[in-house]
Order: sequence, then structure tokens, then C-alpha cells
Amino acid sequence: MKFVLCAFLTAVIALQRAECLKRTYYIAIREENWNYAPSGRNLINNRSIEQDEHASDFLTKGPTRIGSVYKKALYRQYTDDSYSTEIPKPAWLGFLGPIIRAEVGDVIEVHMKNFASIPYSLHPHGVFYEKNSEGALYPDGTTGSKKSDDAVDPGKSYTYTWQVKPEYAPTEADANCLTWIYHSHGDAPKDISSGLIGALLTCKKGKVRTQRSDVDEDFILMFSVVDENLSWYLEENIKMFCSDQDATNQLKNNADEEFRESNLMHSINGYVYGNLPELKVCVGRSVSWHLFGIGNEVDIHSAYFHGHTLLDRMHRTDVLSLFPATFVTATMIPKTKGKWLLSCQVNDHVQAGMQSFYEVSACGSTASATEAPGKERRFYIAAEEMVWDYAPSGMNYMTNKPLTEPDSDSESYFSRDGGYLGGKYLKARYISYTDDTFTTKTHLAGSDVHLGILGPVIRAETGDVIIVTFFNSATRDYSIQPHGLHYEKAYEGAKYQDGTQKAGASVAPGKKFTYRWKVIEGPSSADPPCLSYLYYSAVDPVRDTNSGLFGPIQVCRKGVLDGSGHQHADKIQHEFFLLFSVMDENESWYLEENIKKFGSSDSDPDNQEFQESNKMHAVNGLMYGNLEGLDLCTWEHVMWHVLGLGTEVDIHGVYFEGNTFRRDGMNRDTLSVFPHTTVTVSMTPDNNGQFELSCHTGDHYEAGMRQHYEVKACSTVTPAPEHFPSTVRYYIAAEKVEWNYAPNRTWELEKHNTTLEERYTHKLKNTQIGGKYKKVVFREYIDDTFTKRKPRLPEEEHLEIMGPIIRAEVGERIQVVFKNNAKRPYSIHAHGVKTSKTHQDGVQPGVLLQKLTHKKHFSLVGLCWLHCMNHSHRADVYDLFPGTFQTIELTAGSPGQWLLHCHVTDHIHAGMETLFTVYPRGYSSCLVGVKSFFQTQTCISVQSCFCFLVCVCVDGKPNVTKTSIMKECPEKLAFSGVKLLIFCSQTLQQMHV
Repeated sequence: MKFVLCAFLTAVIALQRAECLKRTYYIAIREENWNYAPSGRNLINNRSIEQDEHASDFLTKGPTRIGSVYKKALYRQYTDDSYSTEIPKPAWLGFLGPIIRAEVGDVIEVHMKNFASIPYSLHPHGVFYEKNSEGALYPDGTTGSKKSDDAVDPGKSYTYTWQVKPEYAPTEADANCLTWIYHSHGDAPKDISSGLIGALLTCKKGKVRTQRSDVDEDFILMFSVVDENLSWYLEENIKMFCSDQDATNQLKNNADEEFRESNLMHSINGYVYGNLPELKVCVGRSVSWHLFGIGNEVDIHSAYFHGHTLLDRMHRTDVLSLFPATFVTATMIPKTKGKWLLSCQVNDHVQAGMQSFYEVSACGSTASATEAPGKERRFYIAAEEMVWDYAPSGMNYMTNKPLTEPDSDSESYFSRDGGYLGGKYLKARYISYTDDTFTTKTHLAGSDVHLGILGPVIRAETGDVIIVTFFNSATRDYSIQPHGLHYEKAYEGAKYQDGTQKAGASVAPGKKFTYRWKVIEGPSSADPPCLSYLYYSAVDPVRDTNSGLFGPIQVCRKGVLDGSGHQHADKIQHEFFLLFSVMDENESWYLEENIKKFGSSDSDPDNQEFQESNKMHAVNGLMYGNLEGLDLCTWEHVMWHVLGLGTEVDIHGVYFEGNTFRRDGMNRDTLSVFPHTTVTVSMTPDNNGQFELSCHTGDHYEAGMRQHYEVKACSTVTPAPEHFPSTVRYYIAAEKVEWNYAPNRTWELEKHNTTLEERYTHKLKNTQIGGKYKKVVFREYIDDTFTKRKPRLPEEEHLEIMGPIIRAEVGERIQVVFKNNAKRPYSIHAHGVKTSKTHQDGVQPGVLLQKLTHKKHFSLVGLCWLHCMNHSHRADVYDLFPGTFQTIELTAGSPGQWLLHCHVTDHIHAGMETLFTVYPRGYSSCLVGVKSFFQTQTCISVQSCFCFLVCVCVDGKPNVTKTSIMKECPEKLAFSGVKLLIFCSQTLQQMHV
């Protein structure tokens, strides 16, 4: 499965320079060999690489395998421009370049010399720069000296100058120092995969004159699946390290999947399987963790700090989510001594070695790691094996058809034909009991039926001690490992080599163990009253969780819980816990038993379609509307705790149809969760009916990650009727068009320095469709006759394939008259507004949804159209996931053409890039004058010639003059004032600004 995971990068722009401190760095690019596992061992389990079934796939050197050592290009820091004396850096930085630090108002001057054999550059995030210090190679309209920064040839030098302007300083709500990166940006994915990347920290004034003054330690960590297949040095690495070069090159040329997989290094700072030199911190001393991700679609990371919690943008957590070009700064005050695991909890990444250690020492401190204890809360939980049914009704309640209906989306998951296993599997589950005799199961309250496969909810308040007696009634070793809590090493439920003996890390069948956990750090002042976390079995965290062992933890502020252990009923009327996960039964401990029990002689565990049929896209272990108990009442206060678990495919855009929720001061209807992350939101439903609650990731939606929740009018009090003082109307049609994804390829060809023929040969073979596709799009008309299309305003031209923007203010009613001019049923569904259910299933082809008889009304219920959070945060990259939305504000600075692209590797290479242009002040009125001029003039069509206009703004008023046809564009025109050149070839419709 493949998902679109996009992080849009806006090139940061320089304003005029101000007086400031200059920080000078001398950085060289050197080529050297890098070892991802210098110990030769998996230090997490203390096995040799050869003995480890997963590590050996990546690190064993062989005739057609490179092994753990690769040639790379790396940034190195020196004392001066002789580049003879290297400045040492901390061992834990790995292959990252030196840390560049600066405060608000500073100027950063980087002298870079390229000692490598390939042209490279140095491009920063998070600082202001002019075009000659951007360090990024792409067609941006610049020439001459302004292009020298784009790529520094081997043996050459270049000086980059950047500024830390107040406009890009950390905000009041940000950490004192923000995390950014710098990297080479010729072919950015290939340059970065080759090793050229480092960290840049921009700090508030007075925090980093020479070293940090506000924290005890600063650590920089890059989580990345480094793709050595993309490295410029792949062929050299094959030549140096593979004994059978011919066979290896054949594998490379054929894009052999196993060979390519062996070159994916799931690393932290360039180290795998615990080989990162230890990160040492002290009890009670503040630590700043600067984390970032980089790479491809597989680079979704859940960085989990065992045994401690952090503050990330004022929110309490123990897992930091990272994606390509995502930068996070989090603060920790370590509480408990020991050697702790720092791991990416994405299943594939756990197995591939994205793990390291951090060690907490007393450092002379005698301070207690605990607060005065509150209440002791006892739980009795057993691990039991049983058959679980992912859809016990046998029905797809989203369509009201049988799950095994031929050719349906659900058939492949629930049919047992052809050796498939169907929807029932032997699993292990956490079950709650009343006491340590484990004879009487805890009675489930009515609303708890929604928990499905989840274990019982463990609830506690800040200051409490949680005591869990665990009885392993299953047939193999299991444990319980909690997120969000503090504990001594003896009570950790995770198995790894930390130098201690932990009975609770692996509890044998038939045995009991009592865990003792402390709630030292609860919700922050910016958090809701209660936070949710996961607990799970961590003997083998991948196979244990896919076998079914997980459940929710709820950590609340003092005084939030009542005597029964729930939130006070006068505050919260309903509370739901929802786990979104693609449960991979192929990774379950019970796969062989399930094949014996539910399969046949046709069952083939190595068959790809068989494997796909065992990936159950579930909410709380149920699919296609089979989850019960999600019943709400209008105007009641409801809390939703949404949790994620799984692997690289587990990117979930969770959509609540029909009602909005409140999160971080914003009204939304969609949120995102990822493996081992949780989100808590509050809802006050005001819309009656049965609504869908689903994951909007395309594959997950089709595969059954869809449920219903129902809102009823439970109160006898009739709410006041809604009053809308005004109505805004839109006339929108669905129309079939031929869409060209790349109508002009000039920019693309210039960027890749190639020809159209070469590009077509590479991308558009005879068996491929090309750049044109039949599409159905929304288009706006002026009235309900649908005879005249409403022209788009200049500021709307960028919408292109998208339909019109529907705008309204809070309290207004939106009326949409929809006509389907396509050849199959379509509809219009709106997020974030209150809707009726009329015609939600689609309008037939050729049918007009009449405005007088079939109105479709929407009302805005406090929806925030701006990106208005309780606290603003600084960034130049925004993460976008399926079904989610983001509004950002950019203060433009330096004029020019700047790159806007997705920072995911495959998306860059596949063309998800464009430019945005920043004009000088006073330019917009000039542009209006030029467009007005064009409406009355004709441009002569002459092959290989250009007609052009020069717009000179005098006192803010446009003065447009037309010049004669010229054979070539002049590089520079000497006019006073602000100038605009508009070139057009062939027709005015091909005009480019």
C-alpha cells in the first residue's frame, strides 16, 4: 500500500539586514566511509549481526550485499579557511554535520569548501537569506552571481550569509531554541541520502552566546530511513564492498526488492540497533531534545522515550511524531536513573533497528524522583487467548450488504475461499478481573462495549501510584509496558539489554507479576484535564501487539476523577477510546494456528494476496460498522481519546462526520494519529442522526476502517431554533474535463537539465498514459440555469483542478445548488459545518439539485477559518495527512521566485513542486494595470520571439509601455522604480509572470 504523506516546504525569505552578532563557521564537505553498526552487534538484544534475523538482512556483507559500511559525503567543521584543523563534535551526532547555533538578530556566515567529487551546496531552513545565499538549485529566474550558491563545484568554495530575523524567531509559546536543518539542495533527496545534512538552532536572545544557558544538555537526533539506493555513491559502494559486482549491478538495474531493502538504513544519526553512542543526562536537570525526520513515504516516526515524559509545544507526551522535514523541540527533566530505550515505535522500524539508548545518572543529586504519593489504584489484568471476530454480524453496515458479497471491498478480508482465513483469528487479549484470584471478570458497563478488543482502561491522577497485578494465562511470554508513566527499572515491561534483571519484562505462561507505576507528571496547563496513553506487551512489541495485547491509560489532573475512577459526570457525560490500526495477522504469534483452524491446503503465507487479506483495517478490532456503543446525546460534553498503533501504513486521518470537536482552541472535524500516538478532543454534539466515524486514508477507508456513531436528542428540553440572518448561495456543477498535469514542461526540463524526449523516454513509456487524464471537477456558475460559468478572479487562478472556494461567516447559512453534468452519481460533502442528510448519497447524472425543493443547508458552528491555536508556533514546514487541513500565515520578505514543494523524497522526484513569487511593495496595482493593458492589446505571434511589457510604478500608479519585438530577452533592464516583465509566446493564454 502506498499513501500520500506530504510536508509542504516554504522557502524562507530574507528581509533587510540589521546590526547583529556575526557567527562564522568553516564547513567542508568530505567523502569518507561510514559504518552504521561499528560494534558488529545488535546492542538492543546483544546478538551478533549474523545471529539476528532482522539485523542480518541489512548489515551482513556478502557477494551481492554492501553490508554496514557505505561511502558518504559529510559536512565537517574547521577552525579557519585553511580547512586543516577539524573541530571535534559529540560522538552521538553521528554523520550529521556540525550544529549551527545563533540567536535572534544574529548573522550567520558559513564558508563552505567542497572537497568531494560531486557539486554540492548548503541550504538552510528557518533563517532569512537572499537569493545568492539560498543554496538550492532550481529555475528561479536568477542568473550570474545569484546562481553561484546553487551548486559549489569540487575544489571550490562559497560563502553563505543568513540572518535570524525577528519574524522567524521562536514565538513566546515556542521553546527557547527552535530546531531546523541545513542540507545540500542540488538534487536534495540524493544529496541528503549521500549524507549531507545537519542541524541549525535559532534561539531567543540571550540563550546561546557560546553555549546554552537555560538547559543542561542539548541533543540533536535525526530519525531517517537513509536510502543508500539514492546515494550518488551507490555504484562506488557496490564496487568497493560487493565481491560479485556483475550480479549486484544486475540486481540494482532490475530494482530487485530485496537488494533495495538491504540498503535502507533505519537509523538515528546514522546508527542502527543501539550503536548510537550513549546520550547521557542527569536526574533533575533540564534537557532539550531536538528531533527531526527526513526522507521518504516510509519516514513516519514515533520517537518513544521509555521511562520519562517531555513537553512538546507545551503539551505532555512521551512520543514525538516525526515526518520528512518535521522539526521538534521538546524539554525533559529526567526523574529516574537507568539505561533507557529510545525507539521509533513504527513496527517495521523497530525490527529494522531504529533504536538507541539514553542513560540517566544521579550526577551527585539526592533529590527524590517522586512526588508525595496520592491514591493507590489497583488493577488485575490477565492475558488470555481467544478467537476474535472482526465483524461478528457478517454484514457491512456501511452498505447493509454481506461482507462476502462478490467483488466487494470487504470480500478479500472475510471470504474463506482460496485458503483465505476470513474475519476470525485466534488472538491474545488483556482481560480485567476483580481481584488477584483471577476468577471473576470485571463487569463491563454499557458504554464500555465500544472498547472492542482493547484491554481495560487504566485510570489515575497526578500523584497516584498504579499497581497492576498481571497474570499471563496465555501460552507464551508476555508483559505490560505503559506509556506516559514513571517507574523503576524492575517494573518496566520492555525487554532489552539495559544491564538490569527485570522479571516484569517477560512473564512466563501461568505466572504472575505485579507492576508498580507512578503518575509523576500529568497533563500540562495547555492539555485537557485528562490525557490518554497506550499500554501494551513489549516482549516482542511488534508481534505481541499484532497478537492483540494493548489497551488505554488515562492520566488526569488531581481531583478530576470521581470515586468510581471516572471523570465527574457533571463535567463529562460520555468518554470513548478508539484505536485505529491495520492489525497485521501475518505478524501475529498465532498465524500458523489460524491457518490450521481457519485456512485450507490453499493457504500460502508467502502469497502477497493472502498476506493482504490478513491485514485487518480496524477500529478497536472491528470493521465495516461493526463497532457498537458509540451513542451520544445532543449538547452533552463528550471526550474522544483516539489512539494509533502499527507500522508505516498507519497514517490515520480520523474524520467525525456531522459534528465538530474542539482541540487546541480550534474547531475541527478531522485529526491525525500514528503508531503509539494519542489525541484527546472534546465534542458537544449539536446535530442529531447517525454519522460516520472513519479513517480518510484511501486504502483504509475502502478496507473497512469505518464505523457509525449516533447522536440522539435525549433531553426533554427543546433547544432554541437556529437563526441565520443571511444566506450565501453557490451554483456548482460536476463536469468531465481532460486534465493535463503538466501543460508546460519548460521549468521541469530546465531543473533536470534534460530534453523533452529524454524525459518522456524515462517517464512516459508506451505502456503509460502520460500527463493527461479524464477527470471530473467542480466548477462554479452564476445562477441555477448553469449556462454561464463564473469567471475566476486573479487570486483564484491558482486553484486549478480544485473547485470554487465556498466562503461564509459564522452564523450564515450556505446554500449550494448542485448539478451533476458527469456520467455517474456524485455529491458535495462539506467538512466543518452542520449538514442535513439530504442527497448525501449522490445526485444522478444530468440531475439538478433544485434550490427551492431540495436545499442542502450548512451552518457554521464556530468554525475557525484561520489557523488560530491557543498558542502560535514558528515553522517553515507543515505536515499534511489524508483528510486534514491547515491554514498558515506567511510574511513575505525578499522579492523573487521561491520554491514550494513537498519534502518527501518520492514526491520531489515525481514533481510535487511549484514556485511562488514575491513582488516588491506597490507591485499589485502595477500588475492590475498590466492585465488591463493586455485586455486591449494583441501580442504578435512570432516563433522564437517574445513580446514584453515593462511596468514602472511611479508613486504607486502603474505606467505601462509596450516595446518592440526582440529576438531575445535582455538580462537586465535599467529602469527606475519597480519593474515587471511579462513574456508571452504564441498567445496571450501562454502568458507567464
